[in-house]
Amino acid sequence: MMIRSQSFFFFLLSLIFNTLASPTLQRDALLEFKNEFFDASDPHAPSEARLSSWNTSSDHCSWKGVTCNPKSGEVISLFLDSIFLNGSLKANTSLLKLQHLHHLTLYNCSLRGEIPSSLGNLSHLRELDLSINELGGEIPSSLENLSHLLQLDLSCNKLGGAIPSSLENLSYLSHLTLSFNDLVGEIPSSIGNLSHLIDLDLHGNNLVGEIPSSLGNLSHLTTLILADNHLIGEVPSLIGNLNQLGVVDFSSNNFSGNIPSSFANLNKMSKLSLSDNQFSGGDLPLILSNLTSLSELDISDNHIKSKLPSNMSGLHNLEHFLVGGNSFVGNFPASLFTIPSLRWVYLSENQFEGPLKFGNTSSSELEWLGLASNHFYGPISEDISRLLKLDTIDLSNNSFIGPIPGSMSQLVSLVILDLSDNRLEGQVPSFLWRLDQLMLSHNSFSSFEEVVVNGSHSDLV
Repeated sequence: MMIRSQSFFFFLLSLIFNTLASPTLQRDALLEFKNEFFDASDPHAPSEARLSSWNTSSDHCSWKGVTCNPKSGEVISLFLDSIFLNGSLKANTSLLKLQHLHHLTLYNCSLRGEIPSSLGNLSHLRELDLSINELGGEIPSSLENLSHLLQLDLSCNKLGGAIPSSLENLSYLSHLTLSFNDLVGEIPSSIGNLSHLIDLDLHGNNLVGEIPSSLGNLSHLTTLILADNHLIGEVPSLIGNLNQLGVVDFSSNNFSGNIPSSFANLNKMSKLSLSDNQFSGGDLPLILSNLTSLSELDISDNHIKSKLPSNMSGLHNLEHFLVGGNSFVGNFPASLFTIPSLRWVYLSENQFEGPLKFGNTSSSELEWLGLASNHFYGPISEDISRLLKLDTIDLSNNSFIGPIPGSMSQLVSLVILDLSDNRLEGQVPSFLWRLDQLMLSHNSFSSFEEVVVNGSHSDLV
């Protein structure tokens, strides 16, 4: 008798799931979902906004944003991008009838209200993307039931509360993006148990506390973004053991202490941003000499007192080199300008010293050069004219002497030049009047070379 009862139960369960998978019921579930947001009789709503392709006269598998299993007609993916739903997801949303749904994306759809906990019942989901909406409330702990989930993106909403520690149960999760919300509290150490995690982005929240050392367990991590929070303390040296990391952004927090020497192990790193913190030092020569894949380095606006490597030519992929607003010492790093890909250099507000010599520069792509507020001295090198794509030069507040090099007339892309607060002298050359902004105050120029102005002039300060 017991065996018969169990058999009947499983037969009934199978019947229910087969019924839910019926193409007609799948279509009806989608239409019900549409009607949760749109008034089909509203003549003023744009046809695209009303998902006009969703109607009974066509196969639901051909509808906008819908992908079906070609054999069964089951809806396996719903991808709605920038559809003006302008409402809330109901607790009993008809999406729950799409039990074979693998991918659910409601991106930039003007969704309001809270994320219904019932979404945790979509047990086959591999990807859930509700980003760029106006969703509030807390992240429902029921999402831990999505045991097959690979990607979770709830970024750019108004979600509050703490990050649920129960997310550790999403053991296959590879991408977790919770950026630009109002999340509070500490980063749960349980995130370190997500052993398949590749991308972790918590940018732009109100998170506090220290980076949990357990993040050092995430051996597959390639992207780690914690920028624009209120995190404190020293960065765990274990982060330097994550040798797959390509992007690290800890900018705009309150981290302190030294940049870990273990970062020298991150030889796949392409972007390292630690700007706007309280870092005080670190073995920068060691770290930079090993990060040969680096394309962007931003450690500006800290309290770092260190030297740069004497030879930086090994950073052959470097495009952005931003170390301004620190206490770096030493000579002008001429080897930096042997890097062909270099575009931006920001060394301002440090204690660099020595003459300005570019040597055998090959940085033909350099566009922005900021060397203000250092202790550079001597004449401005004629070699600067080799940097033909420069559009902005700031050499202000140094101790440069002599005339403005005439060779700078070859810098045909130049629009902004700041040479103020130096000891320059001689005649101001006429080619400078073509610039959009020219700052020459607090020098010892004797005269201005005459020029015929054709209806335009620089802003001269």
